[in-house]
Amino acid sequence: MKIVIGAKPFNEQKILAHILGKLFERAGFDYEVRVSEPRLEANLEALEKGEINVYVEYTGTAYNALLKLPPMKEWYPEKVFNAVVEGFREREIQIFARLGFRNDFALAVRKDFAKKNSLETISDLAKISKNLVFACPGPYIERPDGLPRLKEVYDLEFREIKPLMPPQMYEAISKGEVDVITAFTTDARVEVFNLKTLNDDRKALPPYEAILIGRELPEKVEEALRLLEGKITVEMMRELNRKLDFEGRKEEEIAEEFVGNLFDEMH
Repeated sequence: MKIVIGAKPFNEQKILAHILGKLFERAGFDYEVRVSEPRLEANLEALEKGEINVYVEYTGTAYNALLKLPPMKEWYPEKVFNAVVEGFREREIQIFARLGFRNDFALAVRKDFAKKNSLETISDLAKISKNLVFACPGPYIERPDGLPRLKEVYDLEFREIKPLMPPQMYEAISKGEVDVITAFTTDARVEVFNLKTLNDDRKALPPYEAILIGRELPEKVEEALRLLEGKITVEMMRELNRKLDFEGRKEEEIAEEFVGNLFDEMH
């Protein structure tokens, strides 16, 4: 039997899909990774049509974009997870494992800047934000779960806002041209550019916890999926992404190495 694994069209997803595949190979199954078009619903639709068997989803995406549940005043990760479990159950979709990391939208500053200004949380940032320059992709300025939400909850105001694409954002913060950027917490560039992500202490933004979802699968396949329960931290996912983004290594090679280490630890 061949297991078809869905992947969204970005590097983190491709690495994770091949990690699943390498686990399936060890359980005696062939696998294929199918990268979807960019639409948020693409993999869920493919799963419901039986075109793929399993894929990695994020709870915030599932809650907001796929299940279209009402926004929470405060985003508690467990509440979001439980609502997603229930919503998927109604569609006969299972959650096989929680991988252990979240790939959240976050605000990031340079580590030296954070230390100098005692910054740990977005509340800390809000005290000095009127003097700072912020950079983010253009859509984040208008997105309901972006800057408008942070203004509403934290009264966050910046001296200047620069709309920049991610490569320019990271370059600008490394040169000190901007003080704060938005970043995904598992982006390898957070480490490479020596940045610190600030804690969303008022739970203003949805959590994006990585989960494995699919329809009923052979028991040996489900057992293989459960091996990943809680096994990948934010720091580990950043490092896996770095190997692809900055070392130019192939997804399959990174995945094989990860799964080999996983089995070494188990034995």
